Amino acid sequence: MKPQRCVLIADDEVAIQKALGRVMARLGHEVAMASDGVEAVTRLQAGGIDLCITDLLMPKLGGLDVVKAARVLDPPVPVVVLTGQGGIDDAVAALRAGAADFLSKPFHVATVEELVTTLLREGATPGRRRELPGAAVVGDHPAMRLVLDRVAQIADTDASVLIRGETGTGKEVIARLIHTSSGRRAGPFVAVNMAAVPEALAESELFGHEKGAFTGADRARTGRFAAAHDGTLFLDEIGDLPRAVQAKLLRALQERELVPLGGSDPVAVNVRVIAATHRDLEAMVRQGSFREDLFYRLDVIPIEVPPLRNRRDDIPALCEHFRHDVNLRERRRVPGFSPSVMQRLCSYGWPGNVRELENLIERLVVVAGDRAIDLPDLPPAFRTEVRELERDVLDLPSTGVDLRMLLSRLEDRLIGQALERTGGNKGRAAELLGLNRTTLVEKLRRRNVA
Repeated sequence: MKPQRCVLIADDEVAIQKALGRVMARLGHEVAMASDGVEAVTRLQAGGIDLCITDLLMPKLGGLDVVKAARVLDPPVPVVVLTGQGGIDDAVAALRAGAADFLSKPFHVATVEELVTTLLREGATPGRRRELPGAAVVGDHPAMRLVLDRVAQIADTDASVLIRGETGTGKEVIARLIHTSSGRRAGPFVAVNMAAVPEALAESELFGHEKGAFTGADRARTGRFAAAHDGTLFLDEIGDLPRAVQAKLLRALQERELVPLGGSDPVAVNVRVIAATHRDLEAMVRQGSFREDLFYRLDVIPIEVPPLRNRRDDIPALCEHFRHDVNLRERRRVPGFSPSVMQRLCSYGWPGNVRELENLIERLVVVAGDRAIDLPDLPPAFRTEVRELERDVLDLPSTGVDLRMLLSRLEDRLIGQALERTGGNKGRAAELLGLNRTTLVEKLRRRNVA
């Protein structure tokens, strides 16, 4: 038998309280009610609450204050924030404040049930926060504000979106944020990484196949396109889509129908397509490896996600975000980072971008356990000051150095500075570094950031 959980519903509208109360009762959960923010915070502090659903705008105290109060409890209580329809700015603010997720009014009962069940799944520790779409959109750098502004402008449309950015910058996070902010949020979000799909299976993966379509096809299979019906299909690394399949994708986008491999009857699909790439698709069009008509069909709404080196001011906030999440997930109590550690993290080139930062913070928090992270905890590449190499003569420390790691880090830093200074123009960056453009592109390719 499932353990009964207590869900606090905080809203000044009685109709919303009753509607959500009925959903919680149907799921078998106990319900507590609050009509304003002060009452909600008081009820949270009294204990016994496993999940809180709160309106953003309430008398006395707002939903963001409820989120902040819930985070300082031990253990923290996950909070879902209710926002007005299309209130993406409010939703992002709530996620940054530490909300577990958000629901837009009017909400779908099925969406509420799925979210609550996931957050309070059997065996889950109360207060443990799951990683959610948009939760990693952390920071306030102007470049990221431009991205979020564009998401707010286009989320409720069905226009195709092409998200560009280096590997690890969070392109899928932005794609999921677009989906959860759109009218398709109740539908599926289906992601497929084209770089991980063998070329011979790409058509079947996207469009499905009929039984007997090819050797080994002993039964029919639904493709990712059909699986995303009434929702969003995210095609990551679209530059790796085989040329032979590109024409079929173009037709599916234009006609809103597809024909499974080995089939003859078209199948209607209602899908919004969001594509992403770290490649130069325009150059691929010129080289003939990517169809020009498909490129323009995907590039209706372009979004550029900046590399982490171009938004260094966001690194402290990202570090705190990941530290908080790992503390909850791995039951650690790391209180923070020493100033020297934060200085090194902010000066590093981050060739792997936010993904590299997230992986590093997870490793540091897990190992540190319950103490602050200090300089000896960092990998060698972070413990050695880059400015040591800026002297005419390098004094070798008595403890020695990891020369390959040090030189690699210096190269990453200088390449990052050159790209930042030239606005990402690889030709001009290569000139600043005394390299041929092809040499720089090859170095970036080896680092998976070309």
